Amino acid sequence: MDSQEAAIGFVLALARALHRYGTPADRLEAGLQKVCNQLGLRAEVFTTPTAIIMSFGHAHELRSSLMRVDGGEMDMGKLQRVDALADQVAAHKIDPEDGIRKLDEIIAGPPRFDRVLSTLAHGVTAGSFAVFFGGSIEDVLLAAAIGLTLGLLAQVLQRSTDQNRVFELIGAALAMFAANAAASQFHSITPQIVTIAALVILLPGLALSVAMTELATKNLIAGTARLMSAVIVLLELVIGVAIGDRLAQALFEVHAAAPVPLPEWANWIALGASSVAVAIIVQAEVRAFGWIVNACFVAYVGARFGSEWLGAELGALVGAFALGLLANLYARLLDRPAQIVSVPAVLVLVPGGMGFRGIFALFQHNTLTGVETVFAMFVVATAIAAGLLIANALVSARRSL
Repeated sequence: MDSQEAAIGFVLALARALHRYGTPADRLEAGLQKVCNQLGLRAEVFTTPTAIIMSFGHAHELRSSLMRVDGGEMDMGKLQRVDALADQVAAHKIDPEDGIRKLDEIIAGPPRFDRVLSTLAHGVTAGSFAVFFGGSIEDVLLAAAIGLTLGLLAQVLQRSTDQNRVFELIGAALAMFAANAAASQFHSITPQIVTIAALVILLPGLALSVAMTELATKNLIAGTARLMSAVIVLLELVIGVAIGDRLAQALFEVHAAAPVPLPEWANWIALGASSVAVAIIVQAEVRAFGWIVNACFVAYVGARFGSEWLGAELGALVGAFALGLLANLYARLLDRPAQIVSVPAVLVLVPGGMGFRGIFALFQHNTLTGVETVFAMFVVATAIAAGLLIANALVSARRSL
């Protein structure tokens, strides 16, 4: 294999790896173009959530490659290693052929945190978000238990592609049924809060925010495809919840209690716990945990203060702006992808729960409430994208990823 063929082979493998770990289209295309330039390759890059097209050579002799790719998985530790390897190959410190071999080793390597710890993190995240949603201590404990169960279910269903495709539907039905069943026995339970908190990791709020960012950066096909994918996931969750609700209503007499929020200090404990739990779920390196926790606090505080100034929907812009500044500072100081910090923290801001409530209201024929809530979801997603883009304009990360 000559040097140019090896370089092209590495770039194609790199494109697949970066896409696998959730890199948005705008950053992916810019990053691949930069690596190609440093390797002396003339290339055109086009990416979508399900395909990567790359053409190499002069305009009159282009060689094109089309790769069918699957949706990304959240593994920030492997993303960091892939990015570091790309920098080494681009700087000619490692041969492209060795780079391909090392990429295969990174992808085939085990996750940083095992299944037990990841499953526990799902439970902690669900319980923490029940606090954010104003649930009582009973709601928090039940949401954590259901979140733990969904984490176990995810480990079982991901072994089969066909089973994994119905995970959102089954998980939503299970969560709603369990919440209603518990409410029939314990009248202090609020099923709606418990269900949304338990499903928070499954909600496509992050995908919605990324889609709006891609649309704002003129990656129209990638943004539209990702947006529709997020809407489909929301619909699957709503149908699953409706099935679980109807089944529980047929078997039990459900009592929906008025929520009794915990004291204000509980929100800060929940924020710290959820920050660490989300860092585990996205498989971040331990040395990045401090930055991730700080980013979650900055995003949360910024969104709260922003809500007081601009209203609940646009308040997310302030939180996203503060988060973007911190993520870019992390990228500049440590020469690592800003995504490692921004992806976990954006989960604190994502409007997935809002979209879920809106679509479920439409499903129950509460048209006005549903339309208002869905519209608010898109406003929040756009505000998050705008905040991150403004932060990028003011403080560049000095790198493509």
